[in-house]
Amino acid sequence: MYCDWVIDPVGCLGCSRLYAYDARDGRRYAGCVERVHAAEVDLAVLEECAEEERAFGGIRAVRVPLPICSATIDSAYPRRLPEIGCVNPEFYEPPGGGTFVVTTRDEPSQHDA
Repeated sequence: MYCDWVIDPVGCLGCSRLYAYDARDGRRYAGCVERVHAAEVDLAVLEECAEEERAFGGIRAVRVPLPICSATIDSAYPRRLPEIGCVNPEFYEPPGGGTFVVTTRDEPSQHDA
């Protein structure tokens, strides 16, 4: 089962990690300084969505969202979702990252006995 973190960039408005720049086409684009999502979106459209209290649409996160992010986990194939939910290990990590420790237990060889 494949799942992804999805960010609603309307939730990024007012975030201290949001940057904006004026492009040559006269529009202002905004993105995330922390690169939680790699997309740069039209700031006027984001503000319009916020005023109308509607979502912009999900953008795939390229790293684990920060605690302040408006993020959800979205399944690529919801009908095939197992009872335990998404099984991608990174979705069980705490916000901000974490580590996994993988250990193996070698069976004692006949030489060790």
